[in-house]
Amino acid sequence: MSNTFDEQTQGMDVTKMFPDRVKGKTFLICGLKRGDLPATTADALAHGGAGTIICTGRSQPELQPVLDHINRKYKAVKLIFVTADASSLASFQEAAHTIKKLGVTINGFIGFPEVMAVPWELTVDGHESHFQRNYLCYFLMLNLLREIMGPATRVVLVTSSLRNEAPAPSWEDLRFQNGENYHCLDGYSQSMLAIILFIKSIAKKYNVAAFSANPGNTKTNVQTYVAMEDIKSWLQRKKEAGEDIPVLLQQAPKSLGQGSATVLRGLLDPELEDHCQTPKLPHLDFPAGEASAEALWRRSQELVASFVS
Repeated sequence: MSNTFDEQTQGMDVTKMFPDRVKGKTFLICGLKRGDLPATTADALAHGGAGTIICTGRSQPELQPVLDHINRKYKAVKLIFVTADASSLASFQEAAHTIKKLGVTINGFIGFPEVMAVPWELTVDGHESHFQRNYLCYFLMLNLLREIMGPATRVVLVTSSLRNEAPAPSWEDLRFQNGENYHCLDGYSQSMLAIILFIKSIAKKYNVAAFSANPGNTKTNVQTYVAMEDIKSWLQRKKEAGEDIPVLLQQAPKSLGQGSATVLRGLLDPELEDHCQTPKLPHLDFPAGEASAEALWRRSQELVASFVS
């Protein structure tokens, strides 16, 4: 089945290929935005006959056009919106409690990153913005929803390209010396590394199929343009620190439909459980990255402890 996929595959093509994994199932999509990859992914699942799609986002009035579009096209799909602001862990805690009260079993979970290469900023919880809004909010959400996720539940967190030589972090200074040692690309990279190691831990600890998916060069509402000055200053920092200079490759542009295909294949394709091809990440792959993953898990538990008790 997997050899039928190529760079032209659309998200709706994927849902058509695996109808038994879509029809009547319940999916949770976190990070809904207008005219963006999460909305395209939700549309593809609705097109495939999903029973219930639960979407989270910052503001229902802001996202009502997306919800109305899906409701008009797919009247048989039950669409539920739950407010969840990734910059507030209390908001995600409340959203998880609301979802558990629905009395459903989550068959598939997709989490989308919120920010990319933004200036130094702390959330209301006092965490670096990338780290919380791209990763920590999902650590909290998945731990709170564990009891309504079955053994067949798939988890997909959307990430980005990583350098093969990327070192495994120690997770000791998540705030970059309170911003003194911060660069926007380091903040973004840290959150992407966290997602990948978190997914590896979920697969091991929860015994579920879990994937970090790179949808490629899609034009999303998460910042897609990084100023050349930021790239140059970041490369200079790597050079001065004695690190290997990363090779930055320009990916061919992809439509939102093509980008959603990658995400949905991780969510639905049964072949990936036994035949998943992944890039070689020598410092992050288990067992090499297991110590870093365990350190991240423990640190994350500490950071969300007051929201899970």
